[in-house]
Amino acid sequence: MTKTTFKNILLVALLFSTTFLLSRTSQAYLSLKETAELVPDGIFKLGVAPQLKLSDGSGFNIGAYFDTSISDDMNGRVEIGGGKTDFWTSGSVKWVPFPDVDRQPAIGGRLALIYARDEKVNFYNVQFSPIISKLANTTYGKMIPFVGLPITWVSTKDDSFVSTQFAVGAEWFSNKDMHVGAELDLNLNKSFSSLTAFISFPFDQATGYKKK
Repeated sequence: MTKTTFKNILLVALLFSTTFLLSRTSQAYLSLKETAELVPDGIFKLGVAPQLKLSDGSGFNIGAYFDTSISDDMNGRVEIGGGKTDFWTSGSVKWVPFPDVDRQPAIGGRLALIYARDEKVNFYNVQFSPIISKLANTTYGKMIPFVGLPITWVSTKDDSFVSTQFAVGAEWFSNKDMHVGAELDLNLNKSFSSLTAFISFPFDQATGYKKK
């Protein structure tokens, strides 16, 4: 199987899963958990993301995600999770037309389609998130601080509204075997505040897990 064929299969799977979710009848986590950097061609990542809600009665969620390259300036992600929010799943595409070059930060945006179920209520979400990040070298290794603004249109059987958060965080690359990040999300409008960690493991499509 060629890399191009593999990518096309993953893209079709992503689009199919998203279409399926939207055809089904809480507002979920709604966090970013990613910078404006892109997974390079030939690499994909598997990750896990525990989350602690800091408002609305607190609570704990955990999700798993899969990242892959779609094109030179675009990545795709599929995610599934549960916990305090009974269940959620999403498909997203991240586009970064302005990469991190010299003093210019990486600037892009992510479009996500999200389905969630919480306390017998179904939530259908469309989210757009502008993201800005910049690679920095520190004594603890490479780090990518980022900020984002997840803006989500949320629809239920009885209501619809716009939810907004401010996201700030960083991802570290001190260990080549895995990438570790943390993110703080602050409620701006009809959402909630939370603290999320995320750990991802890079894989090469040809050789497998990139452990060194």
